[in-house]
Amino acid sequence: MAKQRAPNFTLQENILLAHLMGEDYSNFGMSRHKLDRHRFTSQISSSVKKEMWGNVETAFNSNSTGTQRKGSDLEKKWENLTSTQRGIYQDHQRMLTLTGRPPFNSKCTILTEAVMNVIGKEGVDVMGIGPRSLDTSMLQLTHMRDDDQQDTENNMTTCTSSGAMSTPVSVNQKRRYTPSVSENGSSSSAISPRDEPSHSCCSHCSLHEIKRLKKRKLELQIRFYEAQLARLGEE
Repeated sequence: MAKQRAPNFTLQENILLAHLMGEDYSNFGMSRHKLDRHRFTSQISSSVKKEMWGNVETAFNSNSTGTQRKGSDLEKKWENLTSTQRGIYQDHQRMLTLTGRPPFNSKCTILTEAVMNVIGKEGVDVMGIGPRSLDTSMLQLTHMRDDDQQDTENNMTTCTSSGAMSTPVSVNQKRRYTPSVSENGSSSSAISPRDEPSHSCCSHCSLHEIKRLKKRKLELQIRFYEAQLARLGEE
């Protein structure tokens, strides 16, 4: 006979678990969640954490009117809640930064707020290593400009259409390989100035054009964000 699966956690049970994990535990001066995440020390051992989850089981079952839960099930459920709700909160904050205000299609609920109030909204794992006001697009643009300048200097001296031999090309005048046929019918090679720009003469030029377009895209994004901040400042 197959083992009967325990019923899913209800919204009330999830919120109750979040409330219990946010309460201070014993005399450790930290919440149950922080104690569970704390590294092992002389005072915080595996037996202490196991005892803490036994305390959570007792408190949960005494306050819940639903299914009686085991401590191991509560531990797994809390691990799942912190992972999923953190992702939902990050998506919500990202959309809030891009649009400036709700409404938008957000999965953030009262459960998300309950869990985030316990694990914290300002941690590095939630907000990253810098504040949301730090737009990484500016850093990418600065780095890309440096790369473009270096690539341009390299491409001007290495970019030719002949596959076997590379002929240096000066910065002031780009030249291209042009095959020609002499009067006696034999073919010869000549290098003539380029009369119009080409965006795909070789892989180097294609890469340079892609980077130029990416840089332009970032510039437009920065202008858009600046306009958004100016509009929010007026409001």
